[in-house]
Amino acid sequence: MWRQWFPPKLRPASTRKPGHDELLIQTEAVAIQPAAYKIQDGVLPFPLTYPTIIGLCFAGTVVKTGAGVMCFELGDRIVTNSAGTLRNDARFGALQRYVLTTQQLTAKISDASFEKAAALAPNLYGAISALILLLHLEKPSSTSNPLNKSKKNSNMGCITAGAGYSAVGVASGSNAELVKPRGASEFVGRADPSAIDALIALGPFHAVLAAAGSARDQDTISALLAAQGGGSFLSTMGVRAGVSLPAGVTGFFAQFLDDYLDPANAEFTRWVWWEILEQKLAKGQMHALPTRILGGLSHAQEA
Repeated sequence: MWRQWFPPKLRPASTRKPGHDELLIQTEAVAIQPAAYKIQDGVLPFPLTYPTIIGLCFAGTVVKTGAGVMCFELGDRIVTNSAGTLRNDARFGALQRYVLTTQQLTAKISDASFEKAAALAPNLYGAISALILLLHLEKPSSTSNPLNKSKKNSNMGCITAGAGYSAVGVASGSNAELVKPRGASEFVGRADPSAIDALIALGPFHAVLAAAGSARDQDTISALLAAQGGGSFLSTMGVRAGVSLPAGVTGFFAQFLDDYLDPANAEFTRWVWWEILEQKLAKGQMHALPTRILGGLSHAQEA
């Protein structure tokens, strides 16, 4: 159980009954995402009723199915996002032994480990929503589009490459060997004094995503976009305080998960979870960054 600004406490919980389109999952691995500590610290102002149970993306085994569930059976190994914080419903909080989720935001994981699936899924569904729905890149297909550039990190390269784009990764220089094998055609160190010039030389860019988005990063992005005549970038934290954007440059914030709860995106949601994510996990086409596995629920605050 969580209270805002306080460490979580481990408490007994009842076993939930899944409703229409819902699954009851026995959790095996939970991804601790940056949003968790931001919610605890009050940085992300979700209107939650406290005490509550947070946590979004996790992997486990289907133990019960509700009415209307057609794609999953008892015993299926899955990864899912329960969207618990957006629902303001503790029954959907991932940090518990048995959790409710919906079939729409669930994918089978084949032989992938629970830990790998839980670590990879947040990167993929967030990246796809950001790049396709919000930054308007083309969906991956067997037919390549004219070559463009997309600033990216992690496994975003597996999305952009499939649609005919190349991807430029920008991160700490110490992470270069982690980024390059994950689809980046080029890498630029974020603290490199020549980073802006290097990025300008690699442009123009079709889309820019600030996955970390510090004030310094946004200054670099602003200079890059200004040099190519203006444009807009998507930030996971919005435009930072103290950042002055040049004329013709804008930045915006969006919660990627919201896109999957919008009925207007139902076809897109099915494509991401039931096709792309399942296929890439089954074929081993995604590679996890180094992951710390800390143990059971009692380690949530440490994570």
